[in-house]
Amino acid sequence: MLFKNPEILYALFLLVIPILIHLFQLRRFKKTPFTNVAFLETVIQNTRKSSSLKKWLILATRLLAIACLVIAFAGPYIPATNLALQSRETLIFIDNSFSMQATGKKGDLLTEAKQDVLANLSKDENYTIATWDDVLRDFNPVADRNELLELDFAATSSTPQNLLLKLNNLFSNTQTAKQLLLISDFQDAEWSAVTDSTENALYLVKLVPTSLENYALDSISLQRAGNNYDLEVFVKSNQKTTTDIPVSLFNKNELIAKGSAKFEDSYQAIINFQIDSDEAVEGRLSITDPHLKFDNNFYFSINKTEPLKVLAISNASDAFLQRLYQSEEFQYTGVAENQLDYSLLSDQNLIILNEPKTIPQALINLLQQHTQDGGTLILIPNTSINPSAYNKLLNTFGLSGFKNLEATPQRISTINFDHPLYKNVFTGRSTNLQTHQVEGYFPLETSDAILSLENKRPFLAESNKLFVFTSSLSLTNSNFINGQLIVPTFDKIALEALQLPQTHYTINSKNTFEFSTSLPQDAVLTLEKNGNSLIPMQQRQGQKISISTQDGIVEDGLYALKSKQDTLAVVAFNYARAESVLTENAALVSTENTTIPNLFNKLEQDTNLNLLYKWFVIFALLAFLAEMLILKLFK
Repeated sequence: MLFKNPEILYALFLLVIPILIHLFQLRRFKKTPFTNVAFLETVIQNTRKSSSLKKWLILATRLLAIACLVIAFAGPYIPATNLALQSRETLIFIDNSFSMQATGKKGDLLTEAKQDVLANLSKDENYTIATWDDVLRDFNPVADRNELLELDFAATSSTPQNLLLKLNNLFSNTQTAKQLLLISDFQDAEWSAVTDSTENALYLVKLVPTSLENYALDSISLQRAGNNYDLEVFVKSNQKTTTDIPVSLFNKNELIAKGSAKFEDSYQAIINFQIDSDEAVEGRLSITDPHLKFDNNFYFSINKTEPLKVLAISNASDAFLQRLYQSEEFQYTGVAENQLDYSLLSDQNLIILNEPKTIPQALINLLQQHTQDGGTLILIPNTSINPSAYNKLLNTFGLSGFKNLEATPQRISTINFDHPLYKNVFTGRSTNLQTHQVEGYFPLETSDAILSLENKRPFLAESNKLFVFTSSLSLTNSNFINGQLIVPTFDKIALEALQLPQTHYTINSKNTFEFSTSLPQDAVLTLEKNGNSLIPMQQRQGQKISISTQDGIVEDGLYALKSKQDTLAVVAFNYARAESVLTENAALVSTENTTIPNLFNKLEQDTNLNLLYKWFVIFALLAFLAEMLILKLFK
């Protein structure tokens, strides 16, 4: 038993006073004369014994009554748990990820969680409330009610492990009882491992949706087909179904096509659209689904950009290069080696040295500046001349240089699939390249081979944006230009020079794209949507600007990339679809308290003080009553 006001217990020393008074009263007696003393002797003795017992009983009841009153004023109590004796910090995490849009008993799960928390918080305490993207410190459920109700859904950008570290850092360093309440649907499988990794008192409430049904616009595939784009749209369902889902296609706010995604007892349906390729498209796909709403729209953009500029400096036939770069994506220029105008170099994205006889130092300096400004360079050697003609250029770009010609025929047998040049190019990793062969090559020492010969010597290597073939590509020396690798290799090298915007990007991913522009050096590009603008990370290299949007984009939609009032491109961002799939077997989390009211009731009971002062007041009254009875009944 403990006391709220233990200092009052010193008043128990006052019990000495009635004891002293009682002792003095016992020493007093009165003599009464009678005629026959012998007759009264026994009666007087009995009366004295009865009176003494009565006084001792009265003393005991008075001492008990006074002691009970003193103890009652001292505030006796018994704590329900050890938690009741400590100062407390309570941190409440409310999951506001997109899976919390699922329908619960009182609306979506997030609304249900906010309402239940507000209804059960103590109005006399302050709390810390956290979500994936916000923290409300010193939250008072009366004064700050609207702040909690206004919390909205967020695209999560962290793992449960990182979140738990963040939540633990929100507690103070003082010696307090720290309570962490996690309120979530625990859809992420990583939750089950995280919940055992905290030293603080951890309480869990798992919210369960009433339905797991959901349809989502998952992804798209866009291919150029003549004067049109073929748009393939993938719609996914959480459950096998035969439902048809209407899909609408908008360009800006104009409805340009409508179709139906037909599920044939499966989890996925595909619908195709055709889009005119003559104009830029600010696309939005839309479905109507009342369950999870964040994945009902999918944004994409097709920008009319300037073609990549390709310059070939040739001392051999460039017919195969003209065929490779004849599409609208490229602006190809071919010049003879002896007719090169150096002023052309500064405006190119890709420069190809096609079997030159010599490479002057002045040209090497300009080519080095070209790559430093973001361009790329290809060297195709002439195997009929001395390799030393190319070694100054190779040394400038960090390569050791060619050795003397090896005239032994070799097959091109190995592809470095992990090199960025061939990323997402091949669906498999087949090495059946026996149809690719060279008659002679220059040995080159490098650890960054992209294509290798059967003797492990490099056929294509890269260093500091210089792509080097070790063999001539003329038909008399190689059949490479007639094989299946020629198109993806040269296309990807050209695209390395300028990473144009994709049709869409995912929020919270590392997204980078580039623009070739003649804007002033101090120009700042912004991304704008609905009147709101942000400045993304940007880096300039010569006439190329690289844009990075890993941070800052928090809302899906179409963003205009602008320089002042001029729109350079439209960039589409979508939420990740990871939370589109609701699972019945969500993270296995141990939850004894399945509802928010139950949890708060338990916490209140754990912090209760069982007050005993009423009992001591009752005991004091009973003692006084016993004293009155003794005074009346004992004569």
